[in-house]
Amino acid sequence: MESSLNEKKPILLILLVIFVVGFSFTAYASDTSIPNWVKNNAKWWSENSISDADYVKSLEYLIMHGIINVPIPITEVTAAQTILTEEEQAQSFKVTISNIVKPIPVHFFEKFEMTSTTKSSNDPLDKMYNFRDVNPTFFLESLPSVDKKQFYKFVSDWMDRRDLLNEFNIDIDVLDGRGDIIQTWSFTKCEITSYGTYLQDITNFYQFSGVKDSEIRDRTSFSCVGVSLKTP
Repeated sequence: MESSLNEKKPILLILLVIFVVGFSFTAYASDTSIPNWVKNNAKWWSENSISDADYVKSLEYLIMHGIINVPIPITEVTAAQTILTEEEQAQSFKVTISNIVKPIPVHFFEKFEMTSTTKSSNDPLDKMYNFRDVNPTFFLESLPSVDKKQFYKFVSDWMDRRDLLNEFNIDIDVLDGRGDIIQTWSFTKCEITSYGTYLQDITNFYQFSGVKDSEIRDRTSFSCVGVSLKTP
């Protein structure tokens, strides 16, 4: 019987060591000193003078009376539910191209994303504007639609006569569900660097249409000289 206890004790001792090491960065003792009887329990337990259960009770005493504080570990992380309505949340992008003969308002691009040319450890996916960027770059993506015909004409002119055209400005309004402006990204002295229409046929990829099926999209990339963020 004594041999069995001796075999179990090293195992429990290892578990207790793991427990202490595992919480060494988060558990801390309060200003209250550890009672002598608890210290004696540790000595007696190591000498097989008290049972495992009695020793565990002494550890529970330290935790319950706040002598040792052990935060409850986080086992699950969930996103908090927003209290905003769909009308109050950002819902779409309105794009206006200016500094040309006739400004072109283009509604409802599904995606607007910065494509930083300066890598940052805080933005491994390069989705944010890096303040160190000399020339901010970004792209717009959407489902091709008839309401963007003016925009497609502008892209066509830029492809054919880019050397003869002046750089343009482009404002991207972030709109809520009511169509009110939440913020505006204003880019100056821009040019189109690439454009393409393609088939997005990965069915488990997020679809702009909301339908789990392939869809045709287009993407336009821009490079500019300056950018500013404005709020109404």
